[in-house]
Amino acid sequence: MNRQELKFDAKNKMREAAVNPYVVTLIMGVVIMVLSGVQFILDFWGGIINTGSSVSTGEAGTYMISSLIFFVIYIVISTILQFGYSSYCLKVANRDGSMSYGDLFSSVRYLLKAIGLTIMISVFVLLWCILLVIPGIIAAYRYSQAIFIMVENPNKGIMQCIRESKEMMVGHKMEYFILEFSFFFWMLLGGVTCGLAYIYVYPYMTVTFANYYNQLKPVSVVYEHADTII
Repeated sequence: MNRQELKFDAKNKMREAAVNPYVVTLIMGVVIMVLSGVQFILDFWGGIINTGSSVSTGEAGTYMISSLIFFVIYIVISTILQFGYSSYCLKVANRDGSMSYGDLFSSVRYLLKAIGLTIMISVFVLLWCILLVIPGIIAAYRYSQAIFIMVENPNKGIMQCIRESKEMMVGHKMEYFILEFSFFFWMLLGGVTCGLAYIYVYPYMTVTFANYYNQLKPVSVVYEHADTII
């Protein structure tokens, strides 16, 4: 699979997109910044409680409840954004004229399934990481296409998405690693510019990965029976 062709095609599709990918990325970035700001306030509050000698039990309890509520909110919003952004970028890759800014929040309708998929992938990767770091990294690549599979067809089940990703990535893990690594300096540029470059880099990367997913689909196999996943 030609990396340069995937990346060049991603740039062309971004230019042709009916909905500006940089604006969509900026919207997502603003939401993430708000969440980060709230987290900073909670961390600061927690630091005061931990170092204070006259903190009441009620204040500590309020902090714990507030942190728990925010944790749930963070999981919900971050999942919506992750799946919604993948859905939007897949439409860009497919030159789908139905794309809209609302795609960023389109995963609300299958939110529980999206959260379930995220949890299952995390569990499987963690189980492999318990053995060694390298098997954990390999597992992460094995399930790397599961999100695109679900956003393209939300009717598919959690384990079906994981099985199909596993099958699609057979013989392609190193190839995918090299594709990811080819964005290393772009990601470095994002860090150096305090995140500003990500407005360009992130959609460029994600549309390229969506192109890669589209290239893999013809050789994918949908399992009819439950197999061992890990």
